[in-house]
Amino acid sequence: MDVDLGKLFFCGFNDFNEEVKEIIRKYRPAGILIYPGVLSKEYLLMDFMSFLSKEGDFLVSSDHEGGQLEVLKYVPSSPGNLAFGKNSPDVTYRYSKIAGKIMEIVGFNMVFAPVLDLLSEESSSVIDMRSYGSDPKIVAEHGAKACEGYLEGGVMPCIKHFPGHGRAREDSHLTLPVVDAPFEKLWEEDLLPFRKVLEREKKVTVMTAHVRYSSIDSLPATLSEKIITDVLRKKIGFDGLVISDAMEMSAVSNNFSVEEIVSLFLNAGGNMILLGDYRNLPVYYETLVKLLEDGKVQKDKVERSIRMVEKYLAFAKKNSGVGFLADSSAKAVEFLGFEKIDHTSEVTLLVPSSENLSQADTTGGDYDQIPEIVSRFFEVENVVRYTVEDGPEFVEGDLIFDFVADIPNEKALKAHLSLPAEKTVYFVLRNPFDVRYFEGRKIVVTRSTKPISIYKSLEHFLGRCDS
Repeated sequence: MDVDLGKLFFCGFNDFNEEVKEIIRKYRPAGILIYPGVLSKEYLLMDFMSFLSKEGDFLVSSDHEGGQLEVLKYVPSSPGNLAFGKNSPDVTYRYSKIAGKIMEIVGFNMVFAPVLDLLSEESSSVIDMRSYGSDPKIVAEHGAKACEGYLEGGVMPCIKHFPGHGRAREDSHLTLPVVDAPFEKLWEEDLLPFRKVLEREKKVTVMTAHVRYSSIDSLPATLSEKIITDVLRKKIGFDGLVISDAMEMSAVSNNFSVEEIVSLFLNAGGNMILLGDYRNLPVYYETLVKLLEDGKVQKDKVERSIRMVEKYLAFAKKNSGVGFLADSSAKAVEFLGFEKIDHTSEVTLLVPSSENLSQADTTGGDYDQIPEIVSRFFEVENVVRYTVEDGPEFVEGDLIFDFVADIPNEKALKAHLSLPAEKTVYFVLRNPFDVRYFEGRKIVVTRSTKPISIYKSLEHFLGRCDS
């Protein structure tokens, strides 16, 4: 069973690199949560999606809710749930369907939304505009229409934060909030949106709250069998996938050990442990293995959770999303005139200035990203910007990367050719016919100025490309 234990983890990734690949290949987490560190660098998102499509089946999600929490630039910005709550639920449906379609096109098959928490006078700012409002019936109707829209758009929603974070005065990222409302009040108000949504939609998931509800249990909801099994599973009748909120949040991590977190959550009836930082996965995974060996986690519940995750993996749409753009960029790269380069050398970069070369050109800004991309693979010693008309100035260095945007005149050509041939690699970005000027020298032909093409050419350069 050990080979399947990774399916019980949903991991957050704020970067995509060799360490990420190794973690995913070794532990096989079924859930992939992509954070802004990747989303803000389009070339990383493309390459991540390409990697995932080749590695197997995953639940691929983001935190994009709209309004207060927006992380995916492709989705149009919305006024947020609180504003939608003053509109017809059809507005929420339309936005969620649009957002879901865009997410599905990009490569996501899940979204950690909508928020079903009620806004109250006591609510922490962690809720605010994420709530559809204070009226349980309005929140329920908008939540149901949001789920309907997301599902029609192609992504599975995750309703949160069960059984409701709205009454909490504190932010569970920072401390463990306590809600003292009687169960009857929670049932009729806070739980009503969850109850109504789960009556209407079956292919949804539920995320638990790191909040203690004193009228139900002394444990926070995420770790409470009384809340997950007795209330959610039995009283409400939900037999689907239950995901924790991120376990590194102070509400649980400051009050419980890893052993307690893993055993309490899984024994309580939860299915997938969300880790905001993938680097914590090895510790949690090995802890789960040990707890199973010691009989401190119920084997039948673990097996049931694995089957539950597999059921949702079967539900989830599967496509490479924007990953095909990484693959097509890699296939266009060509290497001429060299075999090996000393990868340990510090690199001097010659980078074109941010100018478009014609009225039918918007690529000038692409060059600004070159230093950051190269620094992911090499130690960058110096960056020298040059104008395309003048060509680069003469530089010294153990290894020089000359990024050639175009050869417009004899002056520019002479400047490029003045560089030491044995230490220079020419990256011909635009017109492949420019390679004729550098015959006998080391050349990388990218056929594109785009960051993904630069990134994949460097990955090829180091022999680390999967394609």
